[in-house]
Amino acid sequence: MNPLHAAASAGSTHHFLGSLLVPGNLSLFWLALLAHLLLSVLAASLAYLLQPREYRSAPLATWLLFFSFAFMLPLFGALGVLLLVRSSLKQSQQRVGMATPVSVELPQYDVQTKEVNRSGQGAIRSRLDRGVPAAIRMQSLLTLQSVPNRVANPILEDLLGDSTDDVRLVAFGMLDAEEKKISSHIQTERDNLQRALTPEQRFNCHKHLAELHWELIYGSLAQGELRQHTLNVALQQVQHAEALGLAPNSGLTLLKGRILLALGQVDAAREALQHAQTLGQPLSSVLPYLAEIAFDRREFATVRQHMGQIDGMNIAAKTRAVADFWSGRDLAAPNHDRRFLPHV
Repeated sequence: MNPLHAAASAGSTHHFLGSLLVPGNLSLFWLALLAHLLLSVLAASLAYLLQPREYRSAPLATWLLFFSFAFMLPLFGALGVLLLVRSSLKQSQQRVGMATPVSVELPQYDVQTKEVNRSGQGAIRSRLDRGVPAAIRMQSLLTLQSVPNRVANPILEDLLGDSTDDVRLVAFGMLDAEEKKISSHIQTERDNLQRALTPEQRFNCHKHLAELHWELIYGSLAQGELRQHTLNVALQQVQHAEALGLAPNSGLTLLKGRILLALGQVDAAREALQHAQTLGQPLSSVLPYLAEIAFDRREFATVRQHMGQIDGMNIAAKTRAVADFWSGRDLAAPNHDRRFLPHV
């Protein structure tokens, strides 16, 4: 470098520094420095707040990086910070959103259901609609064999008037087979009553006959006048069993209460149900019917009391839903709360 140029440069630098040391210019310098510091802090804070959430894992380090850019490069630093923020936001928007895993409570299955059923009643009915292809209808019809009779039989009865011969014949065959099976058991028990039996054996025969006739009612295999006749026969078998003078049976007494309730004899039914409870029948088996009787009598306080006692017991899903309604738990729980998945 030329000595003259070096001397001139040194002189200009000395002149610039000397001018800053002037009291008036020095206060202006500190004021500009303070303004620049505040603007750098503002630019760094704004850039940090505009960053996507995943880039805020180290808040202090990120903020210091932005502040260093803005403070060390008065003009280009701020522009660089803005470019970095713009680039980060653009990448965040282009990124495909990922679902966040959420821990959910496992459903409580209906332990009262004996058979495993993978098809809901509504789903089966929809696949048996006349607009569904015949092959799918037949396949859905066969799945009713794994559905409890109380649910399957009304669906089969509706199909007896179907326009498709195969569907109508299969539905009739399934209903007829179920009825014949129960009727065969009834005839077997009637034949046993003609033999010389001990009081205990005769008691069991009458009890079994009452249960078989009730199965016809429970499975919707007896309708109209036949249903009334079947209920009367079932009640007669219960009375024959009680007339033997043996020790009271809680299960038979409960069945008597259910038969009387189906016959509309509410007072006698409540008396039989309460007697079954005193004989040791579980409350979860008795209280739903007592609550039903109280509801028919418009004794809503009694209904709420019985439903409150049921709460927490091992009961069927539909009964649990009714208990939740009367106890107010269905209003307290959110709409998406599915604490149980009731089977058909």
